[in-house]
Amino acid sequence: MERKDIKQLCDESVEENLEHLSNIASYLYMNPEIAFQEHKACKVLCRELREQGFTVKEKAGGLDTAFHAVYKKGEGLRIGVIAEYDALADIGHACGHQLIATSAMGAALAVKKVLDESDLCGSIEVFGTPAEEEGGGKIIMLDNHVFDGVDVLYFMHPTSAITRIGGECASFTDFIIEYHGKSAHAESHPENGINALDAAVLFYQGIGLLRQQLKDDIHICCILPKTNQDIGRISDYTKVEVEISTMHVADIAKTREKIYQMAEGMAMATGCKVHYKEIPGYLGRTPNAILGDLLKAELTYLKEPLMEGMPADKGGEDLGNVSRVIPACNLFMTLLPERKISGHTEEFRELANGEAGRRCLKISAIAMARAIVEILLEPSIAAKAKAELQQRIADEVAYA
Repeated sequence: MERKDIKQLCDESVEENLEHLSNIASYLYMNPEIAFQEHKACKVLCRELREQGFTVKEKAGGLDTAFHAVYKKGEGLRIGVIAEYDALADIGHACGHQLIATSAMGAALAVKKVLDESDLCGSIEVFGTPAEEEGGGKIIMLDNHVFDGVDVLYFMHPTSAITRIGGECASFTDFIIEYHGKSAHAESHPENGINALDAAVLFYQGIGLLRQQLKDDIHICCILPKTNQDIGRISDYTKVEVEISTMHVADIAKTREKIYQMAEGMAMATGCKVHYKEIPGYLGRTPNAILGDLLKAELTYLKEPLMEGMPADKGGEDLGNVSRVIPACNLFMTLLPERKISGHTEEFRELANGEAGRRCLKISAIAMARAIVEILLEPSIAAKAKAELQQRIADEVAYA
């Protein structure tokens, strides 16, 4: 069978399954579930993949609403697609994750058809990943070895304006700073108090001054969510929450040290005790030009207009952590080519549930499937993608 005929099987499969995939997307849309509560979504996706001949492991990585589905023929590369299906608490599927899940399934079914009807060998795997909006499901699955041994990953996220291949994105990490002082009556015996709120206010002001000495792409947000509520009492406890975002992972460590020094300095200035801890967040996406160019070629074949290069964005996603270990490509497939609208809005939600969402599902599933088949036809592509990843990580270390 010739290359073009093998790839044509991908187009046929997605066309054959499009109505059913769209119905699944509509079901997910009508039944939005937030992080780690995606029981209906997980159930229907696992059932559908089993019925299609995939071996499905539920509760992947110890998460109740995660799964790992595999269809294998012979020995060969292991190529995965990422499914997301969590919704937002107040606005449902306003990020279009129902399309992420069904485009992954559509691509996987198309590659399965190719494996069944050609001489190609390998594995196509669907990773059902909960809690992208908050909770970092992929990070937990990565830490629990669910992705071990996978050669390449593809992923689609709906967007607006021109379709693009995702470049770098921001890294985020959070810190909790807790100041402990000594309570006292603010009027009769203020000299007996040690004011934790004073320490926190000084820290907050220090963050404002620190921003002047940071690189332009390092951003710090800071809130004081908890302190004593009695206005007549010197505060013996105040909590500060800090978030850093940056386009360079290495800058997190440098900024962390400045924050810790400031936290300790303000404790010393006020006589408070301070405790602090880091809550690791989403690391920036490591783009892969080898995989991106491959997908661009297939999108061009499908006559999809594309942005040049791999544009960076300031959002964050838990795929970033995975992309630092496994070569990954993030397709941002448009719902509305003519203008940009914000995700997490009612307008975006309704667009993703309409004809634009159906088109997004179709084109992205075909393109990802065709790119995966190209890798199965030319396994050296996976090795080149891995080499690129290793070089990008090495360059990042050199930057630090």
